Amino acid sequence: MSRRKLFESSEPTAQALGIGPAYVSVEGLRQHLAEFLLYAGRPVVIMRGRSEVGYFLPARCWRQREDDPLAAAAADQLLDAAGFQAEDIQQVEQEFNAMRQRTVLHSRR
Repeated sequence: MSRRKLFESSEPTAQALGIGPAYVSVEGLRQHLAEFLLYAGRPVVIMRGRSEVGYFLPARCWRQREDDPLAAAAADQLLDAAGFQAEDIQQVEQEFNAMRQRTVLHSRR
C-alpha cells in the first residue's frame, strides 16, 4: 500500500483534509520521512507523547498559500506557533537562493 495516501486522495473531487496542521509522532515522521517531504500539503506538527517537539512546513504548502486560503491559514498558524513570521521565511529563501547562485557548479564549455 502506498503511503502517498496519507496526504492525497485518488478521488479528483476529494476535499482537503481541513484547516490546520497534521500531527505525527517522531517515530511516524522517521518511518515516513520521504512521504512527508514529497506529498505533505499542509504543515505538520511533530509530537513526542503530548508535547510538540517540532514543526515542518512543506514547500508545497508555502507555495500554495497565495491561491489556497486553507494553506495560508495553516501556514500562518504553524509560523505563529513556532514564533516566526512570513517575512522570516522569505528572507531565508532569498539567502538560500543567493548562496545557491554562488555555489552551483556551472557546466564546462
